[in-house]
Amino acid sequence: MNRIGLGMAVAGLAVCVCAGARAQDVTPADKTFVEDAQQGNYAEIAMARLALEKSKDPNVRRFAERMIHDHEMLNSQLKRLAAKLHIREESGPSIVEKAKYEELKLKSGQSFDYAYVEAMVKDHNDDLQKFIDEENSAQNPELKATVQKAEQVVKEHTEMIDGIAHLGGIQTPPMPSGA
Repeated sequence: MNRIGLGMAVAGLAVCVCAGARAQDVTPADKTFVEDAQQGNYAEIAMARLALEKSKDPNVRRFAERMIHDHEMLNSQLKRLAAKLHIREESGPSIVEKAKYEELKLKSGQSFDYAYVEAMVKDHNDDLQKFIDEENSAQNPELKATVQKAEQVVKEHTEMIDGIAHLGGIQTPPMPSGA
């Protein structure tokens, strides 16, 4: 996953404490999902901070502030969930995400805003579909509850960035099915 979080950006996400949820209830695919989500959160935060440094567009800046808030909140909740389910805790973005960050870092002005919005549209639409898929496949009740709540926030982020994209003349894909 390239940016769960990514968005998995989650304001108010509360990790459900379900009695009986065990690490053995988590499949290898679930573990990968959680690890990727953690990496995606770190990437979203880094790119949003970059947007606050480089963008003059108030819509982009508002979106970036929301990304930082939501993804920092999600990071702390995912760390607790990962520890409880014996899933490796990630410490930063993936190599692919670091490369995207470095590419964005080279841009400025409207070129930056366009590239940032375009990247966020792609990431959030992709992430929303991944959350929908994970919600449908997760067997662990705690993970499933976390994904369900996060999915709503990712959907809000997707709608928000798609709206910003339309204002800038950037095309967006249709909202993922099941959203």
